Amino acid sequence: MLQELVNLIRERLFPPTIISRSISKQIVAGGSTHDAGDVMNDATGGQWRIRNAAKKKGGSGYIVKAQVHTEVAAQSFRTALQVFTQPVTSTMADDAPAVSPNSADEPFFEDEIALPALQARGDGSYAVATPSTVGNLPLAFTCEPDSRDLYIKPIAVDATTFTAGKKLTLKFKIERFETG
Repeated sequence: MLQELVNLIRERLFPPTIISRSISKQIVAGGSTHDAGDVMNDATGGQWRIRNAAKKKGGSGYIVKAQVHTEVAAQSFRTALQVFTQPVTSTMADDAPAVSPNSADEPFFEDEIALPALQARGDGSYAVATPSTVGNLPLAFTCEPDSRDLYIKPIAVDATTFTAGKKLTLKFKIERFETG
């Protein structure tokens, strides 16, 4: 009850702002396929990073909308986006099994956004998760004390024949708060 009152006062004094963030990479897709449960990433196997998700270091907010867009037509696989508050230590290599969160990453694991199956429209495919759809949204987060960023691990929930070298874009709407 007290926490609800504190949150209400915080929202009145420091109203949240809605921001949009987008990350894109050209997916390797070894052999043009991903098995169910594989990581989706570029050739570097680097981090998918949402910069400045929070207003200040150690800040908090909610992811209120998540989208996955591809340049590949006729895709219908589902994706999951694991959200972390620091860079992921488990494998980020494309087409590798997503064995996460591992014990090193678990303390920084916020949760997983489950998107519905991609829909084919024109030259690409997309899926959207909102609070009124499947997806586990809104997803609350609190960044690490020295950071404003979040890190995403995209996973192909279903097997797919994603065309190698095509772009995968993750888009987010984030409601962020003035206070941490």
